[in-house]
Amino acid sequence: MSEALPEELQCLLSKYKGARFKIIEIPVVREIFDYFKSERWVRVVAVIKSGDGVVMIRKPMSFLDNEGRPRPAMGGPWLLAGGKPEEGESYEDAVVREVREETGIEVMVERLLGVYVFRFKHQGMATDAILIAFSTRAVGGTLKPGREVHEAKLFKTLRKSDLMYVPDWWYSFQAEIIEDAGFKLAD
Repeated sequence: MSEALPEELQCLLSKYKGARFKIIEIPVVREIFDYFKSERWVRVVAVIKSGDGVVMIRKPMSFLDNEGRPRPAMGGPWLLAGGKPEEGESYEDAVVREVREETGIEVMVERLLGVYVFRFKHQGMATDAILIAFSTRAVGGTLKPGREVHEAKLFKTLRKSDLMYVPDWWYSFQAEIIEDAGFKLAD
């Protein structure tokens, strides 16, 4: 997967014109490399627009830095809802399902915001982790945290400092993704 973008992602990018496509290369230690090499790591996330606000979630999280050492995330605890597509599930269906499971909200996909390829490198080898971000609009349901979520909240005002941030990893792109969806973050 690290040599060329898979065909289904090429099709997705051609279906939604104007979406971002980024490859971010990250040198990592063997343990981190092996983790991402061991599975086809693809995740979908959603900016959930509801009225004039945006829904964010808070989950229990722990992180290893690029050298495999545990460290806390910086900034606030809030992040975009999302998760792993199931076998045979489209990316759009996956993000709708994940949002419902994590927030209780029913959404419709508005557009693709971006495909982010995190290319983890170790001793001349590379493996990819792929994040697919969508803009969605709430169309029903009731806001309530799912079983893996501590809290789900509608923000009328969201600051960059409210967002979870981990350098070199997808959390560092949350602000860009949210603003690409048309929601202005406060300073």
